Amino acid sequence: MITNISTNVDTSSSPSPLIQHHYLINRQPSFHDQSLQKPDINMASCQSNIQEGTPNLLIVDSSAFIVPQLLISALVITGFICTKTFLDNFRKRHARISVVIVGSGPTGLTSLLIAAKCGRVSRIHLYEELTRYSLLAKPYQLAFDVRTVHFLKRLGVDFDNMEGCWDCGCFFTRLGVFQEYVLSLVHRLGIPVDVHLGVKFSKEILRETDSIGGRKLVIVCDGSNGSAARILSLSDEFVQQPCKAYGAVAALERPEECVVPIPERRVYNLHFDLTAYGSDNYDSDGYKGFSFKIFGTSKHRLMCLLIPKSESPLIKCLRTVLDRSMMRNIFLKCFNTYKSESEPRLSEPMALKHLRFSPRLFEVKLSQRIDTTAYFPGTNMFVCVEGDAARSFNIHTGMDVNIGIRGLMSLSNFIGAIAIAKTEHAIEKTLIQRSKEGEKICKELISTGLWDYTQSAYRKIS
Repeated sequence: MITNISTNVDTSSSPSPLIQHHYLINRQPSFHDQSLQKPDINMASCQSNIQEGTPNLLIVDSSAFIVPQLLISALVITGFICTKTFLDNFRKRHARISVVIVGSGPTGLTSLLIAAKCGRVSRIHLYEELTRYSLLAKPYQLAFDVRTVHFLKRLGVDFDNMEGCWDCGCFFTRLGVFQEYVLSLVHRLGIPVDVHLGVKFSKEILRETDSIGGRKLVIVCDGSNGSAARILSLSDEFVQQPCKAYGAVAALERPEECVVPIPERRVYNLHFDLTAYGSDNYDSDGYKGFSFKIFGTSKHRLMCLLIPKSESPLIKCLRTVLDRSMMRNIFLKCFNTYKSESEPRLSEPMALKHLRFSPRLFEVKLSQRIDTTAYFPGTNMFVCVEGDAARSFNIHTGMDVNIGIRGLMSLSNFIGAIAIAKTEHAIEKTLIQRSKEGEKICKELISTGLWDYTQSAYRKIS
Protein backbone atom coordinates (compact mmCIF):
# COMPACT_ATOMS: atom_id res chain seq x y z
CA MET A 1 0.00 0.00 0.00
CA ILE A 2 1.26 3.45 -0.86
CA THR A 3 0.46 6.12 1.68
CA ASN A 4 1.08 9.85 1.23
CA ILE A 5 1.88 11.76 4.39
CA SER A 6 1.94 15.60 4.01
CA THR A 7 3.84 17.84 6.36
CA ASN A 8 3.31 21.65 6.46
CA VAL A 9 6.47 23.72 6.57
CA ASP A 10 6.71 27.41 7.34
CA THR A 11 7.15 29.01 3.93
CA SER A 12 8.07 32.31 5.36
CA SER A 13 11.51 31.04 6.36
CA SER A 14 12.14 29.02 3.26
CA PRO A 15 11.22 29.57 -0.35
CA SER A 16 10.84 25.81 -0.87
CA PRO A 17 7.38 24.61 -1.83
CA LEU A 18 5.34 22.15 0.18
CA ILE A 19 7.41 18.98 0.69
CA GLN A 20 5.64 15.71 0.42
CA HIS A 21 7.34 12.55 1.75
CA HIS A 22 6.38 9.29 0.13
CA TYR A 23 6.90 5.94 2.02
CA LEU A 24 6.53 2.47 0.64
CA ILE A 25 5.00 0.14 3.21
CA ASN A 26 4.74 -3.56 2.30
CA ARG A 27 1.66 -5.38 3.46
CA GLN A 28 0.32 -8.79 2.53
CA PRO A 29 -2.65 -7.99 0.28
CA SER A 30 -6.07 -9.32 1.15
CA PHE A 31 -8.18 -11.32 -1.25
CA HIS A 32 -11.03 -8.85 -0.63
CA ASP A 33 -8.88 -5.84 -1.40
CA GLN A 34 -9.00 -5.83 -5.16
CA SER A 35 -7.23 -2.48 -5.35
CA LEU A 36 -4.13 -4.04 -3.86
CA GLN A 37 -4.02 -7.01 -6.19
CA LYS A 38 -2.84 -4.94 -9.13
CA PRO A 39 -1.45 -1.64 -7.94
CA ASP A 40 -1.50 1.00 -10.62
CA ILE A 41 1.62 3.10 -10.50
CA ASN A 42 1.85 5.92 -13.06
CA MET A 43 5.53 6.14 -14.01
CA ALA A 44 4.93 9.39 -15.87
CA SER A 45 3.53 10.95 -12.73
CA CYS A 46 6.59 9.79 -10.76
CA GLN A 47 8.85 11.35 -13.41
CA SER A 48 6.85 14.56 -13.19
CA ASN A 49 7.24 14.63 -9.41
CA ILE A 50 10.97 14.24 -9.79
CA GLN A 51 11.09 17.19 -12.21
CA GLU A 52 8.99 19.33 -9.86
CA GLY A 53 11.42 18.74 -6.99
CA THR A 54 9.30 16.20 -5.14
CA PRO A 55 11.40 13.59 -3.21
CA ASN A 56 11.87 10.14 -4.78
CA LEU A 57 9.69 7.16 -3.98
CA LEU A 58 12.10 5.04 -1.80
CA ILE A 59 11.77 1.30 -2.57
CA VAL A 60 13.76 -0.90 -0.11
CA ASP A 61 14.79 -4.36 -1.42
CA SER A 62 15.74 -6.66 1.54
CA SER A 63 17.56 -9.12 -0.76
CA ALA A 64 20.34 -6.58 -1.19
CA PHE A 65 21.46 -7.18 2.44
CA ILE A 66 21.41 -11.03 2.40
CA VAL A 67 24.73 -11.60 0.63
CA PRO A 68 26.79 -9.31 2.93
CA GLN A 69 25.17 -10.86 5.98
CA LEU A 70 25.99 -14.37 4.75
CA LEU A 71 29.59 -13.36 4.08
CA ILE A 72 29.98 -11.90 7.56
CA SER A 73 28.45 -15.00 9.16
CA ALA A 74 30.75 -17.26 7.13
CA LEU A 75 33.79 -15.26 8.20
CA VAL A 76 32.79 -15.42 11.86
CA ILE A 77 32.18 -19.18 11.74
CA THR A 78 35.43 -19.80 9.85
CA GLY A 79 37.35 -17.73 12.36
CA PHE A 80 35.79 -19.61 15.26
CA ILE A 81 36.60 -23.00 13.72
CA CYS A 82 40.18 -22.00 12.92
CA THR A 83 40.73 -20.62 16.42
CA LYS A 84 39.26 -23.72 18.06
CA THR A 85 41.33 -26.03 15.85
CA PHE A 86 44.49 -24.09 16.63
CA LEU A 87 43.83 -24.17 20.37
CA ASP A 88 42.99 -27.89 20.29
CA ASN A 89 46.15 -28.70 18.34
CA PHE A 90 48.19 -26.52 20.67
CA ARG A 91 46.72 -28.29 23.70
CA LYS A 92 47.38 -31.71 22.20
CA ARG A 93 50.97 -30.86 21.30
CA HIS A 94 51.71 -29.60 24.80
CA ALA A 95 49.61 -32.09 26.80
CA ARG A 96 51.72 -33.74 29.49
CA ILE A 97 51.02 -36.15 32.33
CA SER A 98 52.87 -37.41 35.40
CA VAL A 99 53.68 -41.14 35.61
CA VAL A 100 54.04 -43.17 38.81
CA ILE A 101 55.61 -46.64 38.45
CA VAL A 102 55.29 -49.23 41.21
CA GLY A 103 58.03 -51.85 41.05
CA SER A 104 61.52 -51.76 39.53
CA GLY A 105 61.63 -55.21 37.97
CA PRO A 106 62.22 -55.64 34.23
CA THR A 107 58.61 -54.64 33.46
CA GLY A 108 58.70 -51.56 35.70
CA LEU A 109 62.06 -50.34 34.39
CA THR A 110 60.99 -50.91 30.78
CA SER A 111 57.86 -48.87 31.54
CA LEU A 112 60.15 -46.11 32.78
CA LEU A 113 62.07 -46.07 29.49
CA ILE A 114 58.85 -46.01 27.48
CA ALA A 115 57.38 -43.16 29.51
CA ALA A 116 60.57 -41.14 29.17
CA LYS A 117 60.74 -41.65 25.40
CA CYS A 118 57.08 -41.09 24.46
CA GLY A 119 57.22 -37.27 24.76
CA ARG A 120 53.99 -36.97 26.77
CA VAL A 121 55.39 -37.25 30.30
CA SER A 122 56.53 -34.31 32.42
CA ARG A 123 57.82 -36.27 35.42
CA ILE A 124 58.28 -39.90 36.52
CA HIS A 125 58.11 -41.29 40.06
CA LEU A 126 59.48 -44.82 40.67
CA TYR A 127 58.73 -46.72 43.89
CA GLU A 128 60.50 -49.95 44.84
CA GLU A 129 60.09 -51.85 48.12
CA LEU A 130 63.62 -53.32 48.06
CA THR A 131 66.77 -51.37 48.76
CA ARG A 132 69.33 -50.85 46.02
CA TYR A 133 71.66 -53.52 47.41
CA SER A 134 68.90 -56.14 47.68
CA LEU A 135 67.61 -55.22 44.25
CA LEU A 136 70.90 -55.56 42.41
CA ALA A 137 71.98 -58.70 44.25
CA LYS A 138 69.29 -60.87 42.67
CA PRO A 139 71.03 -63.75 40.87
CA TYR A 140 68.15 -64.88 38.66
CA GLN A 141 68.66 -65.02 34.93
CA LEU A 142 66.67 -63.05 32.35
CA ALA A 143 66.20 -64.31 28.81
CA PHE A 144 65.07 -61.69 26.26
CA ASP A 145 63.70 -63.20 23.07
CA VAL A 146 64.32 -61.73 19.61
CA ARG A 147 61.19 -59.58 19.63
CA THR A 148 61.98 -58.12 23.04
CA VAL A 149 65.61 -57.45 22.08
CA HIS A 150 64.55 -55.32 19.09
CA PHE A 151 61.98 -53.48 21.19
CA LEU A 152 64.49 -52.63 23.94
CA LYS A 153 67.05 -51.51 21.39
CA ARG A 154 64.55 -48.94 20.09
CA LEU A 155 64.26 -47.66 23.66
CA GLY A 156 68.03 -47.08 23.80
CA VAL A 157 69.19 -50.26 25.57
CA ASP A 158 72.74 -51.11 24.50
CA PHE A 159 73.21 -54.84 25.01
CA ASP A 160 76.85 -54.60 23.96
CA ASN A 161 77.56 -52.68 27.18
CA MET A 162 75.73 -55.18 29.39
CA GLU A 163 77.06 -58.37 30.95
CA GLY A 164 75.46 -61.40 29.30
CA CYS A 165 75.59 -63.77 26.35
CA TRP A 166 73.80 -64.31 23.02
CA ASP A 167 72.25 -67.41 21.52
CA CYS A 168 69.89 -67.66 18.52
CA GLY A 169 69.18 -63.92 18.68
CA CYS A 170 68.21 -64.08 22.36
CA PHE A 171 70.11 -62.25 25.09
CA PHE A 172 70.76 -63.80 28.53
CA THR A 173 71.80 -61.77 31.55
CA ARG A 174 71.29 -61.53 35.29
CA LEU A 175 68.31 -59.65 36.69
CA GLY A 176 70.51 -57.39 38.82
CA VAL A 177 72.68 -56.49 35.83
CA PHE A 178 69.70 -55.32 33.78
CA GLN A 179 68.28 -53.33 36.70
CA GLU A 180 71.58 -51.62 37.40
CA TYR A 181 72.00 -50.74 33.72
CA VAL A 182 68.57 -49.12 33.38
CA LEU A 183 68.91 -47.21 36.66
CA SER A 184 72.20 -45.81 35.37
CA LEU A 185 70.32 -44.31 32.41
CA VAL A 186 67.93 -42.29 34.59
CA HIS A 187 69.98 -39.09 34.61
CA ARG A 188 70.27 -39.19 30.79
CA LEU A 189 66.58 -39.56 29.95
CA GLY A 190 65.95 -35.82 29.59
CA ILE A 191 63.01 -35.57 32.03
CA PRO A 192 62.90 -35.48 35.85
CA VAL A 193 62.82 -38.98 37.40
CA ASP A 194 62.38 -39.47 41.14
CA VAL A 195 63.63 -42.91 42.21
CA HIS A 196 62.43 -44.06 45.64
CA LEU A 197 64.20 -47.32 46.55
CA GLY A 198 63.29 -49.01 49.82
CA VAL A 199 59.86 -47.33 49.78
CA LYS A 200 56.78 -49.53 49.55
CA PHE A 201 53.73 -48.19 47.75
CA SER A 202 51.14 -47.58 50.46
CA LYS A 203 48.05 -45.49 51.16
CA GLU A 204 50.29 -42.60 52.22
CA ILE A 205 52.08 -42.74 48.87
CA LEU A 206 48.68 -42.89 47.17
CA ARG A 207 47.64 -39.67 48.91
CA GLU A 208 50.85 -38.03 47.72
CA THR A 209 50.08 -39.24 44.21
CA ASP A 210 46.57 -37.81 44.37
CA SER A 211 48.02 -34.42 45.28
CA ILE A 212 50.10 -34.25 42.09
CA GLY A 213 48.63 -31.60 39.84
CA GLY A 214 47.22 -32.42 36.43
CA ARG A 215 46.55 -35.80 34.91
CA LYS A 216 48.57 -38.79 36.07
CA LEU A 217 49.08 -42.46 35.28
CA VAL A 218 49.99 -45.16 37.81
CA ILE A 219 51.63 -48.25 36.26
CA VAL A 220 51.51 -51.24 38.62
CA CYS A 221 54.41 -53.68 38.05
CA ASP A 222 54.91 -55.19 41.51
CA GLY A 223 54.42 -58.83 40.53
CA SER A 224 51.70 -61.40 41.10
CA ASN A 225 51.97 -61.07 44.89
CA GLY A 226 52.02 -57.27 44.98
CA SER A 227 49.48 -55.16 46.83
CA ALA A 228 49.55 -51.91 44.83
CA ALA A 229 46.55 -52.82 42.67
CA ARG A 230 44.47 -53.54 45.77
CA ILE A 231 45.53 -50.23 47.35
CA LEU A 232 44.41 -48.50 44.16
CA SER A 233 40.94 -50.10 44.55
CA LEU A 234 41.34 -52.63 41.74
CA SER A 235 39.96 -56.11 42.17
CA ASP A 236 42.34 -58.96 43.03
CA GLU A 237 40.22 -61.43 41.10
CA PHE A 238 41.98 -63.53 38.45
CA VAL A 239 40.70 -65.81 35.70
CA GLN A 240 42.51 -69.12 35.19
CA GLN A 241 42.78 -69.99 31.49
CA PRO A 242 43.82 -73.60 30.69
CA CYS A 243 46.67 -73.93 28.20
CA LYS A 244 45.96 -77.54 27.17
CA ALA A 245 49.24 -78.77 28.59
CA TYR A 246 50.74 -80.50 31.61
CA GLY A 247 54.06 -79.60 33.12
CA ALA A 248 56.59 -79.94 35.94
CA VAL A 249 59.56 -77.87 37.09
CA ALA A 250 62.80 -78.46 38.99
CA ALA A 251 65.47 -76.22 40.53
CA LEU A 252 69.09 -77.06 41.26
CA GLU A 253 71.27 -74.95 43.54
CA ARG A 254 75.04 -75.23 43.12
CA PRO A 255 76.71 -73.27 45.93
CA GLU A 256 80.22 -73.80 44.55
CA GLU A 257 79.44 -72.26 41.15
CA CYS A 258 79.61 -68.58 40.16
CA VAL A 259 76.57 -66.68 38.90
CA VAL A 260 77.22 -66.72 35.15
CA PRO A 261 74.47 -66.45 32.48
CA ILE A 262 74.17 -69.55 30.29
CA PRO A 263 72.13 -70.04 27.10
CA GLU A 264 69.11 -72.29 27.28
CA ARG A 265 69.06 -75.93 26.22
CA ARG A 266 65.81 -77.08 24.58
CA VAL A 267 64.80 -80.52 23.35
CA TYR A 268 61.42 -82.01 22.56
CA ASN A 269 59.60 -85.18 21.55
CA LEU A 270 60.94 -87.11 24.52
CA HIS A 271 59.38 -90.38 25.72
CA PHE A 272 60.10 -92.06 29.04
CA ASP A 273 60.17 -95.75 29.89
CA LEU A 274 58.68 -96.22 33.36
CA THR A 275 58.64 -100.00 33.39
CA ALA A 276 61.49 -99.96 35.91
CA TYR A 277 59.02 -98.55 38.43
CA GLY A 278 56.58 -101.40 37.93
CA SER A 279 54.46 -99.47 35.45
CA ASP A 280 53.17 -100.87 32.16
CA ASN A 281 52.59 -97.40 30.76
CA TYR A 282 55.33 -97.23 28.16
CA ASP A 283 53.11 -96.74 25.13
CA SER A 284 54.14 -93.74 23.05
CA ASP A 285 52.34 -94.68 19.84
CA GLY A 286 50.09 -91.88 18.64
CA TYR A 287 51.05 -89.42 21.42
CA LYS A 288 53.36 -86.42 21.33
CA GLY A 289 56.46 -86.49 23.45
CA PHE A 290 57.67 -84.18 26.21
CA SER A 291 59.46 -80.86 25.76
CA PHE A 292 62.40 -80.42 28.10
CA LYS A 293 64.30 -77.23 28.83
CA ILE A 294 67.34 -76.29 30.95
CA PHE A 295 67.85 -72.61 31.77
CA GLY A 296 69.18 -70.24 34.43
CA THR A 297 72.64 -69.24 35.58
CA SER A 298 75.44 -71.71 36.31
CA LYS A 299 74.66 -71.46 40.02
CA HIS A 300 70.86 -71.56 39.80
CA ARG A 301 69.85 -74.16 37.22
CA LEU A 302 66.18 -74.63 36.39
CA MET A 303 64.38 -77.27 34.37
CA CYS A 304 60.96 -77.33 32.76
CA LEU A 305 59.02 -80.33 31.45
CA LEU A 306 55.96 -79.84 29.22
CA ILE A 307 53.63 -82.07 27.22
CA PRO A 308 50.35 -81.37 25.38
CA LYS A 309 47.24 -82.42 27.22
CA SER A 310 46.15 -85.94 26.27
CA GLU A 311 44.88 -89.23 27.67
CA SER A 312 48.17 -91.04 27.24
CA PRO A 313 48.74 -93.84 29.81
CA LEU A 314 52.17 -92.33 30.52
CA ILE A 315 50.67 -88.92 31.33
CA LYS A 316 48.00 -90.50 33.53
CA CYS A 317 50.72 -92.28 35.46
CA LEU A 318 52.84 -89.14 35.97
CA ARG A 319 49.77 -87.15 37.03
CA THR A 320 48.29 -89.61 39.49
CA VAL A 321 51.15 -91.69 40.91
CA LEU A 322 52.94 -89.85 43.70
CA ASP A 323 56.41 -91.34 43.51
CA ARG A 324 59.07 -88.71 44.12
CA SER A 325 61.90 -90.98 43.03
CA MET A 326 60.29 -91.40 39.60
CA MET A 327 60.05 -87.67 38.87
CA ARG A 328 63.50 -86.99 40.41
CA ASN A 329 65.13 -89.57 38.15
CA ILE A 330 63.38 -88.10 35.09
CA PHE A 331 64.92 -84.69 35.77
CA LEU A 332 68.27 -86.25 36.71
CA LYS A 333 68.56 -88.31 33.51
CA CYS A 334 67.33 -85.48 31.27
CA PHE A 335 69.75 -82.98 32.80
CA ASN A 336 72.81 -85.20 32.42
CA THR A 337 71.83 -86.11 28.85
CA TYR A 338 71.07 -82.65 27.44
CA LYS A 339 73.25 -80.29 29.50
CA SER A 340 76.09 -78.39 27.86
CA GLU A 341 79.45 -80.15 27.58
CA SER A 342 81.18 -77.67 29.87
CA GLU A 343 78.67 -78.26 32.65
CA PRO A 344 79.40 -80.84 35.37
CA ARG A 345 77.13 -83.83 35.68
CA LEU A 346 74.50 -84.06 38.37
CA SER A 347 75.14 -86.96 40.73
CA GLU A 348 72.45 -88.78 42.62
CA PRO A 349 73.70 -87.63 46.05
CA MET A 350 73.66 -84.02 44.85
CA ALA A 351 70.19 -84.47 43.38
CA LEU A 352 68.94 -85.83 46.70
CA LYS A 353 70.41 -82.86 48.55
CA HIS A 354 70.01 -79.88 46.20
CA LEU A 355 67.34 -80.77 43.62
CA ARG A 356 63.81 -79.47 44.26
CA PHE A 357 61.09 -80.54 41.83
CA SER A 358 57.36 -81.05 41.20
CA PRO A 359 56.32 -84.46 42.57
CA ARG A 360 54.00 -85.04 39.59
CA LEU A 361 52.60 -83.35 36.49
CA PHE A 362 50.16 -80.46 36.94
CA GLU A 363 47.90 -78.63 34.50
CA VAL A 364 49.45 -75.48 33.03
CA LYS A 365 47.24 -72.38 33.22
CA LEU A 366 47.48 -68.68 32.45
CA SER A 367 46.33 -66.34 35.22
CA GLN A 368 44.70 -63.15 33.94
CA ARG A 369 43.64 -60.27 36.18
CA ILE A 370 40.10 -59.13 35.46
CA ASP A 371 40.64 -55.42 36.22
CA THR A 372 43.81 -54.13 34.54
CA THR A 373 42.77 -50.54 33.76
CA ALA A 374 40.82 -47.87 35.61
CA TYR A 375 40.18 -44.13 35.71
CA PHE A 376 39.32 -42.05 38.78
CA PRO A 377 37.82 -38.70 37.69
CA GLY A 378 37.97 -37.21 41.21
CA THR A 379 41.78 -37.20 41.15
CA ASN A 380 42.16 -37.31 37.34
CA MET A 381 44.21 -40.50 37.65
CA PHE A 382 44.55 -43.48 35.29
CA VAL A 383 45.76 -46.89 36.46
CA CYS A 384 47.07 -49.81 34.41
CA VAL A 385 48.47 -53.13 35.63
CA GLU A 386 51.33 -54.78 33.74
CA GLY A 387 53.71 -57.72 33.97
CA ASP A 388 53.10 -60.62 36.34
CA ALA A 389 50.59 -58.47 38.21
CA ALA A 390 48.36 -58.65 35.12
CA ARG A 391 49.05 -62.07 33.56
CA SER A 392 51.42 -65.00 34.12
CA PHE A 393 51.79 -68.76 33.69
CA ASN A 394 51.79 -71.06 36.69
CA ILE A 395 54.98 -72.64 35.32
CA HIS A 396 58.43 -71.11 34.96
CA THR A 397 59.63 -71.25 31.34
CA GLY A 398 62.72 -69.05 31.63
CA MET A 399 61.22 -66.56 29.15
CA ASP A 400 58.51 -65.15 31.42
CA VAL A 401 59.95 -61.65 31.30
CA ASN A 402 58.89 -61.42 27.66
CA ILE A 403 55.23 -61.87 28.63
CA GLY A 404 55.32 -58.67 30.67
CA ILE A 405 57.27 -56.68 28.09
CA ARG A 406 54.90 -57.77 25.32
CA GLY A 407 52.13 -55.94 27.15
CA LEU A 408 54.26 -52.79 27.17
CA MET A 409 54.75 -52.60 23.42
CA SER A 410 51.61 -50.46 23.08
CA LEU A 411 52.12 -48.49 26.31
CA SER A 412 53.45 -45.42 24.48
CA ASN A 413 50.23 -45.17 22.46
CA PHE A 414 48.19 -45.55 25.64
CA ILE A 415 50.10 -42.72 27.35
CA GLY A 416 49.62 -40.47 24.32
CA ALA A 417 45.90 -41.25 24.17
CA ILE A 418 45.18 -40.50 27.83
CA ALA A 419 47.25 -37.32 27.69
CA ILE A 420 44.89 -35.75 25.12
CA ALA A 421 41.64 -37.50 26.09
CA LYS A 422 39.26 -34.70 27.04
CA THR A 423 35.75 -36.08 26.97
CA GLU A 424 34.25 -38.97 28.89
CA HIS A 425 33.74 -40.83 25.62
CA ALA A 426 37.43 -40.47 24.69
CA ILE A 427 38.53 -41.70 28.11
CA GLU A 428 36.23 -44.72 27.98
CA LYS A 429 37.37 -45.55 24.46
CA THR A 430 41.01 -45.47 25.54
CA LEU A 431 40.40 -47.81 28.49
CA ILE A 432 38.43 -50.26 26.37
CA GLN A 433 41.17 -50.32 23.74
CA ARG A 434 43.78 -51.06 26.40
CA SER A 435 41.70 -53.92 27.79
CA LYS A 436 41.24 -55.40 24.32
CA GLU A 437 45.00 -55.36 23.76
CA GLY A 438 45.49 -57.28 27.01
CA GLU A 439 42.91 -59.88 26.00
CA LYS A 440 44.62 -60.30 22.63
CA ILE A 441 47.96 -60.95 24.32
CA CYS A 442 46.39 -63.60 26.56
CA LYS A 443 44.85 -65.39 23.58
CA GLU A 444 48.22 -65.46 21.81
CA LEU A 445 49.97 -66.78 24.91
CA ILE A 446 47.41 -69.54 25.36
CA SER A 447 47.57 -70.48 21.69
CA THR A 448 51.30 -70.43 20.93
CA GLY A 449 53.23 -68.58 23.64
CA LEU A 450 53.93 -71.55 25.87
CA TRP A 451 55.37 -73.62 23.03
CA ASP A 452 57.29 -70.69 21.54
CA TYR A 453 59.20 -70.48 24.82
CA THR A 454 59.98 -74.19 24.99
CA GLN A 455 60.28 -75.55 21.44
CA SER A 456 60.97 -73.00 18.70
CA ALA A 457 64.39 -72.71 17.07
CA TYR A 458 65.74 -75.81 18.79
CA ARG A 459 66.42 -79.36 17.67
CA LYS A 460 64.09 -82.30 17.87
CA ILE A 461 65.12 -85.46 19.73
CA SER A 462 63.79 -88.67 18.22
